[in-house]
Amino acid sequence: MARLIFAALTLVTVALIQPRSSEAAPYWPWCSQYYEPTYVHSCAFSSWEQCMETVLGIGGYCYQNPYRPPFAPARPAKSNRRVSRG
Repeated sequence: MARLIFAALTLVTVALIQPRSSEAAPYWPWCSQYYEPTYVHSCAFSSWEQCMETVLGIGGYCYQNPYRPPFAPARPAKSNRRVSRG
């Protein structure tokens, strides 16, 4: 009886787990570097102004995120020429 219950619970668990597509982390163009004592940096700002407002009272500075998001590979241009058969 215990095996039957375990098998049923396992089946229900597997049925309820739905796979999700992976998502890349969002790209934030601005980073902050904080001063002593931690020297922590954070790349989580969408604008320079937002970053500056955050470090204003804490102490630190803002800089552009050096890590660029990957770009999709360029597609080759379609040719408008027709191949003549002759």
